[in-house]
Amino acid sequence: MVKMNENTSYKRGQELLDAGQYEEAIAKFAEVIAENPRAWKALNSQGFAYQKLSRYTDAVDCFDRALAINPKSVEVLNNKGVTLSMRGLYKEAVVCFDEAYANDITSLEALNGKAIALQHMFSFKEALDVLETAMKVDPKHPQTLLSIAVTLQKLKQYDRSLSFFKKVLSADKYNTKAWNGIGVTYQLMGDNDSALKCFTKILNINSRDLQAWVSIGYVYQKMFKFKDALKCYKKAQAIVNGRYSHKLYDGLASCLTKLSEFDQAIEVYKVIYQSEEGKRKWDAQRSIKFVNKLKRKKAVGILPDIMAQYESQKAAEAAAAAQNTETSEDKPAEE
Repeated sequence: MVKMNENTSYKRGQELLDAGQYEEAIAKFAEVIAENPRAWKALNSQGFAYQKLSRYTDAVDCFDRALAINPKSVEVLNNKGVTLSMRGLYKEAVVCFDEAYANDITSLEALNGKAIALQHMFSFKEALDVLETAMKVDPKHPQTLLSIAVTLQKLKQYDRSLSFFKKVLSADKYNTKAWNGIGVTYQLMGDNDSALKCFTKILNINSRDLQAWVSIGYVYQKMFKFKDALKCYKKAQAIVNGRYSHKLYDGLASCLTKLSEFDQAIEVYKVIYQSEEGKRKWDAQRSIKFVNKLKRKKAVGILPDIMAQYESQKAAEAAAAAQNTETSEDKPAEE
């Protein structure tokens, strides 16, 4: 029997979790678990809060404890699978999602989670097979359509990818994930202007959308507009208000490096190193070493001029475009 104060603490923990107050939520769920060590739902929610803080080992520990109590929970298995994916343990994640699916063949979360893990393993065709199974469960499920679109994007089938993103928008024109996906697809196609329009559309829907500000910053970096990119990352920092976000910090550190603000970049990479586990942690460590190397080159005056590199790159792209135009004009017309 669930005691009244246990139920109240759990409810308060969920409210804190929904509000993004993850540390406070963890403490509240701990109260529930201390009173009832078999409160698997509180363990599951606590694990989810740890996941949001990128504390993946702690999260998996919570999920394992919950599964020891309720081994058939599809929700916990899916949460564990997502966490393992975020840690870069994709094969282990697939095992979790397969187990969740075996317990519930209608679990779209399990199918989509497995597909995303397979994407990271570069098994794109296998991911599409999984998503076809998901389509049989619900052909209009937004996340499934988005997952198909992303998989096609990875396969460089950009037109087909765009068509699936647009299917989502036809049902919900305010779906920011779809707008972001279209923007990323245009970016991959080399159309930065169209990408910026999509990301700006997201900001028209929600001016505090973190992903949109980070995405715009990334596009500006690709356009070598590093000062504009930095402004976007600063906007994103104001939104998270001190909370950690890997995409934001990774973009910010990269931008500061391009601006030769090496000391600041190193400090940001240190935050990533301290906040992450697994591959992201070691990537941050390598980046710190790389930026320190650039810093030493700057000190002795042998650092390459980034803008000169940009002009050289643009000239090469223009020459390639001109060559492609000449080639296409030389082709005989099809009858």
